Formats: sequence, C-alpha cells, structure tokens
Amino acid sequence: MNILAFDTAFASVSACVRRGGAQVAHRRVDAARGHAELLLPMVAEVLAEAGLTASMLARIVTSPGPGHFTGLRAGLAAAQGMALAAGAALVGVDGFAAVRAAIERPAAGERLLIAFDSKRAEAFLALDDGAPFAATPEAFQPAGERFLVAGDRAAEFVQTLVRAGRQARIAAGPQMPDAGTMALLAETAQPIDRLVPVYIHPPATTAPRRQ
Repeated sequence: MNILAFDTAFASVSACVRRGGAQVAHRRVDAARGHAELLLPMVAEVLAEAGLTASMLARIVTSPGPGHFTGLRAGLAAAQGMALAAGAALVGVDGFAAVRAAIERPAAGERLLIAFDSKRAEAFLALDDGAPFAATPEAFQPAGERFLVAGDRAAEFVQTLVRAGRQARIAAGPQMPDAGTMALLAETAQPIDRLVPVYIHPPATTAPRRQ
C-alpha cells in the first residue's frame, strides 16, 4: 500500500511516503510560518524520491488538529484536494497520537501528559489517551502523583508539577509530531470520508477540573 503523510499543524512541515510497509522518502523542515508554501514542493520531492505519482497513492494522511490555525488549514486543504484528485482514501492522525507512538512508554504508575504550544498562554494538552483540551501550567491540576511528559512545552509542565510536589520527567523520544510516524499509524487506521478540523477553545470563566 502506498501512503503519503504530511504534517503542518505546528511549527514544522514534514512529509513521508511509505510503500509496501516501509518508509521510502521523508522530509522535515522547522518553520514558524509559510507552511502552505513549503508543503506542496516537499510533497513533490518525497513522491519523486519514492518513484510514485499522486494517482498511485492508496492513502493520504494529515492531522485534523488541534494545531496552529494557518498551518492546520493548509494541511487539511491539501490532503482533501489531493485525495479527491487521486482517488485516494483520507486518514486523520492527530499530533498527540503521533507522539504517543514515538516516545517511550510510561512506567508503571505514571500518567502520560503531552503538551503542545498553542501560541497562547495555555497549551494544547492530552492526558493519557484522553481527548485534547487547553490549560496553562498553573491551571493544570491533574489527579496522580507521577507523570511522563512530552511535547514542546513539556519542560514548563514538568517544572510546575514538580513545584506542586509531584514527580515528573520528560519522555525520551521525539517531542513533536512527524509525518513518518503518522504514515506508519495510517497503515492500520480507518479511512474517513472527510477531515474535519479540531479546534480547542478553552472556556474563559470555567474553573479547571481535576482530570
């Protein structure tokens, strides 16, 4: 199965092609902006390296979010347009799932926290395998005593948890999503008809709840 995956949800652009169960092409560029301009040339490069055309793809994968608004929309529009033109199936793999699959597993008794930058005071968070939400380090008051933390804002949350008397450490492994992991996960994921963007709008007046 030929799979093209790309990720534009955060401060990087990555693209990957898997063919016959193996990664055959991969690119990644750190970028705070300009995702739309970087993405299509990068996709063309990995397809050429893999010896494929868009019409030969079985699945096209990107993140439905959460993520940074402009980059996320660029990835979703590209995926849906290419899938329609190529007759390929769409698969959504979010950044939390990609990082969970790439980092070390939590030890017994540890809860897994992933914290991504949202370009605001709060971070995009996921605790264990729960739904994403948003909170600042100070407002985050989870149940539990031991935490394994990943993401580009992991250090802030580790420091806050430790100050609160918890045990917390940064996970070994990639701290941010990458198209390579997304492509691997897409081999067994369920295709969907349409990628719907996932946005997080934290309530302004609701008191934080213990997770």
